[in-house]
Amino acid sequence: MSSRSGAAVWIPLVVGLLFFYIIFQYLKEIIVYFGVNEDQATTVAMGIIIGTSILIFILSTLAYGRRFSDAKSQAEEVIFENGRNLAKMYSQKKYTGNYGELRLEAFDKEISYFYENILIPKLNTTADVLGDQRFASHCEQCIWKAIEDNDAPIDLNTIPDDPFEFEHWTAEVLNKFGWNAQATQGSGDQGSDVVAELNGRTCIIQCKLYKNAVGNKAVQEVDAARTFFDGDFAAVVGKSGFTRSAKQLAEKNNVFLIDVSELPDLAEKLGLI
Repeated sequence: MSSRSGAAVWIPLVVGLLFFYIIFQYLKEIIVYFGVNEDQATTVAMGIIIGTSILIFILSTLAYGRRFSDAKSQAEEVIFENGRNLAKMYSQKKYTGNYGELRLEAFDKEISYFYENILIPKLNTTADVLGDQRFASHCEQCIWKAIEDNDAPIDLNTIPDDPFEFEHWTAEVLNKFGWNAQATQGSGDQGSDVVAELNGRTCIIQCKLYKNAVGNKAVQEVDAARTFFDGDFAAVVGKSGFTRSAKQLAEKNNVFLIDVSELPDLAEKLGLI
């Protein structure tokens, strides 16, 4: 231990003891002033200091308990509000390793981002609560509960590896949830992989089975396909997210970007139900 770090330990201790001694002597003088002998004054002064310290400890513990409880409630609300997105990111980021094991490194990074940039800024609490390992453990439990509660109603493990089969798989999933959908899979599809109809409205869909985020080109193609087929909606379905530029272009052109886990909710997203 360096001399500087040693001073950092001893200086607060010496200052604390000096402060205690001054308070003790001051109390003792007051008590003696009121006619109590010095020995009894020493006992009374020590009793006052110890009793006050215990009271302060109890009150601070109760106050911390209230802050801790409030922070837990706030965290639960934020986490469960984002439950659907957390479940979606879990489905995107988890993968199977070379030995058949579940790998969550990418998802762990996503949770760290969520914790630091989404959760913490929305909490009205103190640094001691945020640094409490029990609070972090509680948040982790809530995150897994939110993922479990928002588990996709479709088995994402059934997603085929072949892009053309993925188009048929997408159509089959939509059919299970009330759509009349079919894969186009032809030279004249004009950028349309799936055409889905519901309640008299048509959605033109392009399917991208990319390992990386889908970019602008898919948005441009499905937007053109919507115009060509006189569709009411246009959507791109992917499994690895979308680039920032794709999101910006999609928003400007009213194209919906859909993760495969969100296919059961497509009608709701389009405002058809």
